[in-house]
Parts: sequence; C-alpha cells; structure tokens
Amino acid sequence: MPRTSSVDLDREEAGTKPRNGCMPASLIAVLSLMLVGAAIFSASMVERTILTPYESCIYPNVYVMEENLGGFTTEEAKQHLGEIFAHWDAGDLVLSDGEHTWRTPWSEAGMQLDAEATARRAFAAGRDQGWRAFISLWLGEHRWSPRLDVSPVFSIDAEATRHALERIAPELHKAPTDAALRLDGDQVIATPSQPGRALDIDATTEKIVNTVTHLGPDYPFAPTYRTVEPSVVDVSAARAEAEAMLDREIHVTARGKHEGETFAWGWTLGRETIADWLLVEKTDVSPHFAVQVDRDVVDTTVAGLATEPEADDWGFPDEEATARILEVFEAGGGAVAVELTPPPRIYVVQSGDRLTTVAVKFGMPPGLIAEVNQDVNLNQLYVGQELTIPPQDVLTPYKPVPSKKIVISIDEQRLRAYENDQLLYDWLCSTGKEDSPTYRGHFQVLSKEEMAYASQWDLQMPHFIGVYRAGGDTYNGIHALPILANGQRLWAGHLGSRASFGCIILGIQEAETLFNWAELGVSVIIE
Repeated sequence: MPRTSSVDLDREEAGTKPRNGCMPASLIAVLSLMLVGAAIFSASMVERTILTPYESCIYPNVYVMEENLGGFTTEEAKQHLGEIFAHWDAGDLVLSDGEHTWRTPWSEAGMQLDAEATARRAFAAGRDQGWRAFISLWLGEHRWSPRLDVSPVFSIDAEATRHALERIAPELHKAPTDAALRLDGDQVIATPSQPGRALDIDATTEKIVNTVTHLGPDYPFAPTYRTVEPSVVDVSAARAEAEAMLDREIHVTARGKHEGETFAWGWTLGRETIADWLLVEKTDVSPHFAVQVDRDVVDTTVAGLATEPEADDWGFPDEEATARILEVFEAGGGAVAVELTPPPRIYVVQSGDRLTTVAVKFGMPPGLIAEVNQDVNLNQLYVGQELTIPPQDVLTPYKPVPSKKIVISIDEQRLRAYENDQLLYDWLCSTGKEDSPTYRGHFQVLSKEEMAYASQWDLQMPHFIGVYRAGGDTYNGIHALPILANGQRLWAGHLGSRASFGCIILGIQEAETLFNWAELGVSVIIE
C-alpha cells in the first residue's frame, strides 16, 4: 500500500478549507453592486435636488442675443425679450442678383422677432442634453461653466413682404427689346429681339418667408424673375421686302425734239437712290414693320434729273415722270420713257422784222408768239430785241401717226393726203387771204368736230378738223365750205384761190372724206 506523504495531505486540506484572511468572490460582487446602487441613488437624488428648481425656469447660461435668460420663466423671458426686441434694428431685406443690390427695411417687409417663440426655444435649450445640462447647473454661474447660445425666432407677415416687393419691383424690371428694322444708307439693318424680365413677386415672397421662418433674416435673397417676351421677335419678312425693293432698278429715258433734231438722255436709278425713297415704319400688326415709298423724296429725285447739266434747258414733265417711276417701281422695276419740252427758243430781232415775218420764220402762229411775250410791244420791234418762240410741241403735242400725212400747198392751193407714203387724195382747196393768212409750219390734227361754229363771223363749219391754235380759243383748221346764217355756202366757186379767214377750205364731199380718214395726231404740213 502506497504511503501518503505530508505534501499530499497539505494539498488535500487546501482544497477543502479557505485560507485565513481572504473574502469569497461572490461576496465581493454583491458588495460592488450595492455600492453602484448606492451611487446611482445618490446621483439621482443629487440630480433631482439640482434640477427640480429649473423645472419651470430656463437653464443657467442660456443666451439669446447676448442676453442671459438663465433662471427666467418663459413668461418672464418673453417680457424681457419683448423689451429688448422693441429697440432692435431689424436691418434691411436685401435682394441681390450678383450685379445689383436692392434694399428695403425689414420693418416695411413684414419681418419681426417673436419674443414668445424665442422664450419657448430658450426654455427647451439643454433639456435633451443629460449630464451636460446637469454639469452646467451644478457649476452654476461660474466663469468656466459651458454657455448655450439660442438663436432668436423670427416671424414674417407674407402680405407685408409682398407689398414691399411690389414697391421695388419696378427697379428690378428690365423691359424686353423688340426686334427692329432700319435703313443705314442702302443697307438694311435688323436688330434681334431680347427678352426682358420682371420680378416674380409670388415666388420671391414664398422664398423669403420660408427662409426667414427657418433660418432667420441674415441672408441676401436672390430675386426670382419671370421672363417678359418681346412683342416683336421676327422681322425677317419686312427685311426681305426691303432688300427686294433695294434690288430694283429703274431706267429713265428722256427724249425731245428741238429745231428738227432729236435729243435723248438716260439715267439708271439703283440701290443708292432707292434707299433714299424708302421709309421703314413700325406698325401694330404683323410683320410689325412696313416698308413704304416716300413720294416727296421721289419728287426730289425727279427734280434732280431735270437739273442735269445736259438737260436743264429742257422742260421736264416732273409729275408725269414721278407717277411713271412709281408705277414701274411697284411693278418690280423696268424702263420709264418721258417726253421733254424743248428749251425756249430765243430769237433776236433783225432789221425789217415784224411779228408776222418772225412767225413765218418759225412756222409759229403769231398769236402764240404774242402769248409768251406779253411784256413786249410786238407792234414796235427793234433790232437786237429778244423774243421767246414757243416750242414745237405746242403745235404737235400728240404722238405722230406714222402711216398718214396731210400736205397743203399755199402756192398751189391744193391739199394732198398720203398713206404709207402713197398719194391717196389730191384736192383743190382755198387758204387764207393776205390780211388773214394761213400760217406755214408743221402741225397735227388736234381736234375733230362735225359742225363747228365761228361766232366772230357767224359761220357754221362742217367737218371741222382743228390744225393749230391761232391764239386765245381760236383754231384754224380744215373744213367744208362754210354755211352762212341764210343757209348759203360762203366762197362757193372760189376754191383754188386764197379766200378764207385763215382756214383751209375743201369741197363738201372732200371735207367729209378727209374728216372720216384723219385721226388725232396725223401730221399736217402747210408749205
């Protein structure tokens, strides 16, 4: 049997008996729990003791706008803040778009401090911060105690804000720019449109109210704009119309005859000239711009043509030319032809001249010469005196009939009619007596009258063909044997001799035939 040593006995005893002076672990745990519980109880009692006085008061070191409201009830804080806020300068509502800034006092824009809501916010400050609030209360008013700043609460009257924005809205307004059209010389200049802007009062008011309510007023507010569209956006149609007008050309030709010679001048009226005629005017209807021709400027242009050095002695038919130019221009351009009045013919009186001899030299009835020389005593002409001779077109105003011609020979006392250069009629006639001659010259058929009346001699003149104006309202012409008041035919049996008062007399049948054959404009040559 093995022996048991003393060492083994000691180990066995150690497993069954505690050592002297040692505490069991379970007891230590119990005691620890008891101590923790006591501490918690004590702390709870301390917290209750410290916090209980502030159940209806604002915690210490709670500041609003540098005012310590610690220990105030909410009602006391409300009254105190009300006194402070009453003297507080709210500053300005600031609107800024980055380039410009607009201000209006907050007192006019409806924003103010809310003393009651700020007092409630101060009362709530710190109450959700646990031991931090406890420490703050325990430290009290010591300088090292933590400080809690509370931002004030602002209220805003949206309607007042709206009225304030309405007052400054005109300053923020930017009017739109309409598209425009103008002429610069002969260039058509189109200016594009630009949209404008207007303050969106509703949206800006909402932005300001929301910001002030949640963040306070210390912010520059960006205005909210709405776009203002221009009334005229596109002027391309009017521009195209103006360009088309400027591209037109008018070729003016002026012709005239002077002393048997034909003269002609020409002008081209192009872009530069037409640009002076045009007026670009704004209208109330689309396409909003009208391009019109200024008639007065066209008149000025035509008057300028008439003063060209090579044509300034000629009579230019201004009104007729203007009307024709405008007509051709409206049709898109083209050619205009006008007839010029020859320049005045000046005759210097020679020795032995009388009015009748001067009239013969120019083939111009003396009565017409007298009309344009009313300041001259034609009964007492003197050598070197100047007389104005009317132009030929006074006698031949109509466009000639190229296929027909009447030739009257005073020496032969015969009238011959030609058609297409072929002799058609050859008749005996009678011309004026010596004291009332038929004047030589180049004339035209000016008028036709089945039965004309000569009041000076009380004569009926059948199949009267007017040839030239002798003066005043008196015309000489071709007609049948005249009829006296008693019905007899004057100068019957005298054809072939000079017998009339200046007219060319034919037989009855011959006069009727010629009357029916000749039309206005047929040349009548008396030689």
